Amino acid sequence: MEWYIVYAKFDGCKGFKAFDVNEGRQVGNLIYASLVENTEDTKTKLQKLADLNKECHLILQLRRKGKVKFQTT
Repeated sequence: MEWYIVYAKFDGCKGFKAFDVNEGRQVGNLIYASLVENTEDTKTKLQKLADLNKECHLILQLRRKGKVKFQTT
């Protein structure tokens, strides 16, 4: 089983930062970032979260070893 770190970028941010899905906020330390599996269910949930936050232009990514495996639209 491989775990992926969730990263997020909001409107006005220069880059992506680690994201805590449970708290709904970016975190400064990777120890607080959400770890998830790269499954269709996870991708669907992340896309729904991004769709619910269209007004702040939330973009979510799943990364492993520095490579983006999934990004919301």
